[in-house]
This record gives sequence, structure tokens and C-alpha cells, in this order.
Amino acid sequence: MKKTVFLLIIAMSSLVVAEETWLNLVNDSAKQDELQQDWRADGGTMDLLFFYDLLDTHGIQVEGVGSYDKNNWTENHFILPIKDIGGLSLKVPYGNLIGVDEGALHLSGSFTFRGQNESFEFKGLRLQSSKKAQKKGDVVGFELINDLGQSLFQLDHVHATLDEQNNHLNMANIDVTVSATLAKLLGQPELQGLVVAQAHIQSNLTLPLNGYVDINDIRGGACAARPLWPGDPRPSDGEPAEADVALIEMQAQQRRNLGNGHVVITPSATLKNVGDLDGADVAWYAKFSGTYDPYGNAQHPFLVWNMYREIDGRFEQIGVSGVKHAFLTINSSCTINCGDSHILWPGCEDIYGMGNNDSGSSLGPREGIEAYPGLWEQQCSFFDQDCNNSQDNSSNGTDENRMVVADANLGDSSASYYISAWYVIRDDINIYNTMGYKPYAVSGSAGNWSLSPTASLTTGPASDQYVSPDTIDLVAGTASQRILQAGEGHLTVAVKVNALAGGLYRYNYMIENFDYDPQVQSVSVPLSQFSALSDFVFVDTDENASNDWNMTHTGDMLTLTSPAGNELDWGILYSFSFTTDAEPTAGDVTLVGLENGGSSFNSAVIVPNGDDLIFENSFE
Repeated sequence: MKKTVFLLIIAMSSLVVAEETWLNLVNDSAKQDELQQDWRADGGTMDLLFFYDLLDTHGIQVEGVGSYDKNNWTENHFILPIKDIGGLSLKVPYGNLIGVDEGALHLSGSFTFRGQNESFEFKGLRLQSSKKAQKKGDVVGFELINDLGQSLFQLDHVHATLDEQNNHLNMANIDVTVSATLAKLLGQPELQGLVVAQAHIQSNLTLPLNGYVDINDIRGGACAARPLWPGDPRPSDGEPAEADVALIEMQAQQRRNLGNGHVVITPSATLKNVGDLDGADVAWYAKFSGTYDPYGNAQHPFLVWNMYREIDGRFEQIGVSGVKHAFLTINSSCTINCGDSHILWPGCEDIYGMGNNDSGSSLGPREGIEAYPGLWEQQCSFFDQDCNNSQDNSSNGTDENRMVVADANLGDSSASYYISAWYVIRDDINIYNTMGYKPYAVSGSAGNWSLSPTASLTTGPASDQYVSPDTIDLVAGTASQRILQAGEGHLTVAVKVNALAGGLYRYNYMIENFDYDPQVQSVSVPLSQFSALSDFVFVDTDENASNDWNMTHTGDMLTLTSPAGNELDWGILYSFSFTTDAEPTAGDVTLVGLENGGSSFNSAVIVPNGDDLIFENSFE
């Protein structure tokens, strides 16, 4: 039973020190009572889905869990009942879950890890609410503790929602990470910090006896004018509201060894609607879930991730994911929180764990998405093979639409490695803060790689660290330009020039297409026909030499042309290098689009200077 109160005024409240900003906007005479409402959860089940293929790579067998299929990890359910003792005390002001005050969920059952050096039995387990385990964007984090008080796993990236109709607390898509204690007990310190399972928890929810106040029941409240969609008049001045979503954290690891000279690498990701009270809300509706405002479809963000390396002066892309279709936002740490998990409100954060980003039901190919406007047609898509506008297909359980990286491209001590993630958000005003990257130290051996970040997340594309964007330095031989082709998308062209012995120069170019939908079909660099040319290298994202771009050097122009089907598409970076005796100078590189009638445009960077060679044969 709910009760309704009247909002007295929208103002900052000094009566309550709120953990979330949105609570300060509620000046309600019943606020103190609402903050102290008694919500509880106890009993239920915990479903553990171990990454058996990953554990096997590390020499660990899991016993006591029944049979399993390494190639279909989402079907490998191991159910642990939750005892009807203890329980969690929840913080749910105005129907919005913002945390757990105290308590634990006590589990029945046991299982064993049999490792390379030691075996360990998990028994007498309890899930203890823990700030230590809670990651940025999480509503709650847990430690899995045994009867000896040892913290064995940390559980984070929790999708926590309340099902008040069925009286359930649902906590889904949780990353289960090996603790330092468990890694030591198994005699395998390299396991510390590794996500080795996903968990889903359903617990019985007890609502307050006297009901509660729903945030949307407060007349005239902060939510009265929400949602505020992109383009709607904003409250302060009537100007169009703008959406601005930023990636604020990510962490990546090897997810599986494919056993064919390749591995799958997957990240977690955390984002935030960085808009203020005037900022637009962002639609977050799962595919095939219905038709909703403001676009008349099931609009949602798309997440992609990539891996790069800098080697021999070149910046290369060595990994390309498919598209993760977002389906739910937990809305933590909000400026405004109107309680709908299918809308990202201003200030709200959301998270997706590694297991969640590896889920085949949400992973599709990049083709079919118009990246610049952020559009996707679900009917007759990869997920809808029979074109009846419902999902009947998913990615397989191993490599399909994952980021597959060749062992041969990893572990090179002369290379620097980077992993990035970015969100494609419809109507977002800043593509560059939807992206972020970290440098990684990559160690190990073929099929078993350890990835350790060497710095915190940097906002922007990973190629920014190769050459700072929108700079040109002839002395250093570096240049980079960000390009916006109006109505078509964004790209970056960058170059590093290294002086070699004997008056030669090595030119290293990279072109990254962020969301330029027409695709790039050719690139031309000025190079006199009298200039020397040697050691040409072209690098795309696959290992198929037969589809490499063709190079011609005629008419004082070096031109690279794509074979059909390997144009430079959105979210992709290609690089090429060559050696010549022409010294560097400021000049233009020309790019030609494919799906816009061959429209061309220039990038002002550094090119080889041919002026001193034009008259070499005495022609004037």
C-alpha cells in the first residue's frame, strides 16, 4: 500500500544529509520517515555461472556443481539456496534502492576449486554487504565469506532492482572476482582480481508495513516535468535540452582462450549522464521491448570496445568487438532519480560487468547501426532472423561478436597496449567523452594473458595518446586533426614522422573512423613521383592479407584504395607506413567516402615535401 504526500517546495533541504543529490531536491515533511523505512530482503536463491573455460585455462577444475558446457556458459547454472535467516536491511527512500545498510545472506550448499597447487572447499558461505567490494556506479557490493571469516570473492557491477509486485529483490549480472585471500589459498597469486563467474540473486522482499511514498506520487516534485527528452525546452531558459553521457570507468581481462591462436578480451564499463538539472534524460529501453517516447521505438545505447598497440612507430588496432545492446540502467548517485530503470536521469551512473558484456543475447554485429545518429533497426536484424520483430537469435557462447585478439599480436615487449570502450548514444552532444581508454601491461603466454592497467581511465579515444588531437609540430614530426563532416560523422587523421639515416624519413599514418557512416574507401598522400618509396606497410584489423588496401604511386600522389568490403567503417582504425627521402612539411591528406557518392575531404597534417625534387630533371 502506498501513501501520497504533498510537496511543499522544491529546494535544497538542510534537514537531511543525503547520500544522493536527488534526495536534497525533495523537501517533504515525511522525508525523515521515508529515509528510515524498514525494507528487508532474505531467503531466495543465488545462481552462480562459472566461466569454466577461463578457470580451466588457469588449471582450476570446479567440483560439486554438476555437468557443464564450456561453450555455453550462460546455461551453466549452479543454484545455492539462501537460508531464511539474517537478511539485508535496504535503503529505499521513495521507492528507489540506493544501498544496503547492513546484513548478510547466508547460503546453503558447497563446491570446490581444485587448482594447480591446492584445493579449496567453499562452505558455510555468506554474502556480506561491503563498501570495499562496491565499485563506482554500484548500488551495493558484496564479499563472499566462508565459515572461517575468509573473504573469497568480491561481487560488484550489480544490477539491483525491486520487483514490488512479486516481492523480490533482484540482483543480476554480477561480476564475481577472486580475492587476494583466495588467490593465496590456491597458491596462484595471478588469479587475484580475475572475474571468474557471473551471479544472479533473487531474494524475498519485505516492504514497509505502512507503505511508502513513490517519488512520482509527490505532486509538483522534481520528477513532475520528467522525462525531459533531447530537444525539449529545458526548465531554466526554454532552450533545447541536451543529452551528454560520459564513460567514467572500464576494466578489461582475458575472457577465454579459443584454442586456435586467439583469445577473447572483454571489459566492464561504467557511465554517467553528466547533465545537470537542465540536462536531457536518455532513453534506455531493451530491444524488442515495445514502443516508447521520445523516438517511437525501443531506443537504447550501444557499447563497443577495441584494443590497440603502438609498435614500430605505428598505431594499430588489433581487436574489434561487436555491439553490446544496453537494456537496463540502475540509476545510482543521481542528481534526479524518477525511479524508471529504462531512463538514465541526469547525474545517474550505470554499470555493465564483464560477464554481462559477454552475454550472447545482447551482443550483435556493428553493421546495421548508423553510428552518427545512433540508429538501429531491430526488425530483420541479426537478432530477428525471421523478421517478425521479436528476438530469435543470439551470438554463440564463444567468439561471435566478441573482441577476438591474436596471440601473435600480444606480449611484444616493444609494444604499448591500450583498450578502449565507448558508447553510441542517440542525440549525445559530445562523442569524445563517451569514449575512454587505459594503457595495459600484457604478460603471460599464448592462450593465457594477464592484463594489468598501468594508468587510470583517460577520457577520449585511445589514438589521442599517439598524437595529441588537433596539434601539428614539424620539429617533432607529429600532427593530428579531428574532423567533423557535417551530418556524416567524426574521424581523426594522425601522423608520426621519424628521421632515419641517409636523409630518409619514415611516415606513420593512422586514420580512425569514429562514427563516419559513409565509410572511407581511399586515402591519398602527396608524394612526388621523383621521391624514393620503400618499406610500405598497411595494417587493418584482420589477418587476411588478400583484402589489404591497394597502394599506387602515380601523378605525385600516393593513394591507398580499399577492395570492396574492407572500407574503413565506424569504430575502426587503419594505419600505414612508408619510407621516403622527402622531408616533412605541412600539407593535406585526402579522404574519399564510399556511401556519399565519393565525396572527398582533406585533413591538414604533415606530408612529404616534394618541392625540392620537382625540378630535379631540369624541367621548369
